[in-house]
Amino acid sequence: MLGGLIDANIANNAARRKDFDELKARVGVWVTDIDEGVTLEFQGGSLVVSNGLRPKRDITIRTDAETVMNLSNLRIGLFGMPVYYDEVGRGVVAKLVQGKLRIEGLLGNIATLNTVTRIFSVR
Repeated sequence: MLGGLIDANIANNAARRKDFDELKARVGVWVTDIDEGVTLEFQGGSLVVSNGLRPKRDITIRTDAETVMNLSNLRIGLFGMPVYYDEVGRGVVAKLVQGKLRIEGLLGNIATLNTVTRIFSVR
């Protein structure tokens, strides 16, 4: 599902395509309510999607399925930064504060997280 979302997003947006072409990172997404996950390995213009969490991830996102979908609905604002002050953004921040969204590897990888968020975003 995430691979198809990313494919559609980069096909329709030159800025997202540029981000995708430049990104080299291994990102895990673990969906807590179904106890399953994937690893997305961005290889500077290509993407390998693997079932489960592979080792040596830069970032791992752990949350429920609804929040994963909300991450794809984050609006991107000035300077390519995700918008956290609208309804969707506030919901994502609330999940972070409540511990229902955990982002492992966040410190030191904020730029990578922002790039991944831009690539995921359908808005």
